[in-house]
Amino acid sequence: MEQHFNIKAKPDATGEGFGPPAPALPLAHLPAIHLAAPACQDLRSGGSREWLVANGLGGYASSTVLGMNTRRAHGLLVAALRPPVGRMCLLSKVEETVVAPFGRFELSCNRYAGMVHPDGWRYLVEFRLDPWPTFFYRMGQTVLAKTVFMLPGENAVVVGYTLVSAPGPVELVLRPLTAFRDPRFLSREDPSLKPRVEESPGEVRLQMNEDGPVLVFHHTAELVQRSGCWYKNFEYPEEPPAREDLWSFGQFLYLLKVGESCALVASTGRRGGVDLAFHERRLVNTQQVLAQTMSPPGEGPLARRLSWSGESFLAQCGASESFLLAGWPPLAPWGRDTLIALPGLFLSTRRFEAARGLLATLAGCLKDGLLPVRFTEEGLPEYDSADTSLWFFWAVWHYLKATRDLKFVAKKLLAPMREILEAYLEGTSFGIGMDDEGLMELKDETLALTWMDSREPGRGPEEAGPPVTPRGGKPVEINALWYCALSVMARVSDRLQLKRSATYRKLAHLVGRNFARTFHSPQGLLYDRVSERGADSAIRPNLLIAASLPFTPLSRSLERRILEEAERSLLTPAGIRSLAPGHPAYRGRYEGDASSRALSYHQGTVWTWLWGPYAATVLKVRGVNRQTQAALKKQLSFLIPHLEAGGLGGVPEIFDGDPPHQPRGGLSQAWAAGELLRVIAEAKLTDA
Repeated sequence: MEQHFNIKAKPDATGEGFGPPAPALPLAHLPAIHLAAPACQDLRSGGSREWLVANGLGGYASSTVLGMNTRRAHGLLVAALRPPVGRMCLLSKVEETVVAPFGRFELSCNRYAGMVHPDGWRYLVEFRLDPWPTFFYRMGQTVLAKTVFMLPGENAVVVGYTLVSAPGPVELVLRPLTAFRDPRFLSREDPSLKPRVEESPGEVRLQMNEDGPVLVFHHTAELVQRSGCWYKNFEYPEEPPAREDLWSFGQFLYLLKVGESCALVASTGRRGGVDLAFHERRLVNTQQVLAQTMSPPGEGPLARRLSWSGESFLAQCGASESFLLAGWPPLAPWGRDTLIALPGLFLSTRRFEAARGLLATLAGCLKDGLLPVRFTEEGLPEYDSADTSLWFFWAVWHYLKATRDLKFVAKKLLAPMREILEAYLEGTSFGIGMDDEGLMELKDETLALTWMDSREPGRGPEEAGPPVTPRGGKPVEINALWYCALSVMARVSDRLQLKRSATYRKLAHLVGRNFARTFHSPQGLLYDRVSERGADSAIRPNLLIAASLPFTPLSRSLERRILEEAERSLLTPAGIRSLAPGHPAYRGRYEGDASSRALSYHQGTVWTWLWGPYAATVLKVRGVNRQTQAALKKQLSFLIPHLEAGGLGGVPEIFDGDPPHQPRGGLSQAWAAGELLRVIAEAKLTDA
């Protein structure tokens, strides 16, 4: 008979057990994810399901349901030392042992060459994500609960334990394993290192070298045993070949009676206690405040779960700067992804303050008329993108539609919008500029300046080859976005009664007329791009992007033909392919080594974020009615099982273009979640 456990620090008032089963944090906006023993005690199932909790700074804790790290980005404390970037995996994991009169039980499990050791997964009988991870281990009559959560706004993780039931007291032994490295890399044993370990009451401080960060453990252990050593040759099967050595300073020993709890808090330095109940109450209050300010666009599993998990992408840095991480495993903030995700993640959920913060932060990073397409882990903005600045106008228009907040746009965004248009008119960095016909041209064929930015691997690890999908010349979606940007600026100028509105409208008219002359193909569709080498008639989702925009130079009949062609050659149960299968360059599977994956990335792979352009075009052409709602709801149902597989609570970045459309790439991405929420909101799919 399946049993569910309810954590309480003490027995209830009757003294007869721990009360009825209940989730750790019941929230109206969040359906719990629950896995019972059959899924937990299966190496393949439990080892392929991954959880993540974030701290709102860019730091996080992440692993698998089994607690077995399967990729280098996993770790219990991956701190953002320069929020929202500068991530460093300080605490990789904690090895846990329960010592009782009837035996010794190793609760951990790790992948080594050809084996998994120890076999702690055999004791894992339940896992919950509601919203932070909770694990239950059963050893005969003894049940131990573990919780993992980040403290909001701090580089600090709490690993808590509660002895739910047992014949008598047990000893809990915790051995932290540390990495002290960038989550993109791996650590190996280094005999020259002389780690510094300092002890004080309730605290152990570690530092691997003089210039490195300090890792602080806060504890209430009865005993701290110093026994420094290396644990060697951990394998991360999601990223073969990847082997790592981890260092441990020693172990903490706790004595627990039934109903008692303890916690180990790992941080980059903080003041405060180690009371598990106190930290849980603090986090509960934070989560409940968030729940009260969030209004998901629907009551179905996609709407509620993606609304909630979208918070993990947001990083608030100080009082004035907000960033959106592009995805998990950890990507730095990306400007393009932020702008595309913003309407769904923050406008459809009515989190307008967060939307304002993101728009203002990006606007403050403007350089030569370009917004940063990404930030490095060192915090440096990179600007090599032709479309990010144009997506800014699209996001501003959605913000205005949702809030009617013209005052904020006029005060914070209007000047950057003008600067962008002036730079594009005159020509800016990377060969981006307007030609004599008003169309936007990318003069350097060697650069990857659109969202299809995959490059062939170069000869060295830091080198990049030519773009896999050449987008130089005049890409269709760049010019459609250019037309949309001019149209948005004209309408904003009208509302603010600015004199230049007529100039923007006149230029948009010129762009629209020459767009039709340049991009209309004999097949009754649009060319994907036009360059000195000729016109490219490949069927790609860029046609859908062009058709989906709120202001477009396309006729409604052309939008209909594009939609019909996309449904014929690009639409799959998983979403929209990046290239039609009939094309010679089509690759239906995203697999193999780095080179093979790079060649497949935009050559047939299904991208989850493209549900947004597809659905927006459906609604433009066919309207919001029962028929379109039923069709979209049925199509999106393919994604619902993925909420509880792979990255728990999220949807995959990409899928194979060929059946059975296996999930690939990142576990979740901000623009994918955002565009799905936008679809749900605009199509009024209240139960999706």
